Amino acid sequence: PVDNRRFLEIVAKQADRLAAIIEDLLALSRIEQSEGAGNLPLEAARIADVVAAVVTDCGPRAVDRSIRLVTSCPDELVAEVNAPLLEQALINLADNAIKYSDEGRTTTLAAVAEGADGSGEVVFTVRDEGRGIAPEHLPRLFERFYRVDSARSRALGGTGLGLSIVKHIAQAHGGTVTVESTVGVGTTFTIRLPLARP
Repeated sequence: PVDNRRFLEIVAKQADRLAAIIEDLLALSRIEQSEGAGNLPLEAARIADVVAAVVTDCGPRAVDRSIRLVTSCPDELVAEVNAPLLEQALINLADNAIKYSDEGRTTTLAAVAEGADGSGEVVFTVRDEGRGIAPEHLPRLFERFYRVDSARSRALGGTGLGLSIVKHIAQAHGGTVTVESTVGVGTTFTIRLPLARP
């Protein structure tokens, strides 16, 4: 009975992992279709509400790991976005920042408008104080299934698709995502999206 239970727990864990991978692949496929067709539905959204939804989702995990989750976003900032997809991209980034930081550190999520109204951008940054990412990994970071630390990523429940999803969400909005990292200091992801419909 003890061995049976152990084997069933292993099967259940792997089934959950497979379900997570399938869910991420389906999400990625839907985003790529919208991106390719250029028909992603966008509407004016208050960015502070999107940031608040990210905190609601990621806050409990931050508390569990004793990570301080700090946000900065002007109340009046509005942009034409697909709010659920943008929320998903920011959750992926914030979740990674929390997962790969040591206890007692701070993760910062900020949004700000840059540039003139006609060609302005809304810039999102997710900054952590984690262990950082070595330079040789940065060019491939947004590839599907690419992992800096495969064993640790799997142990923490990662599918290897989160950053690829972030990249395609940014591109579907006519925007970009970049990363800067210093080993031993931390990592900053930056998403830049047009303020108005691209």
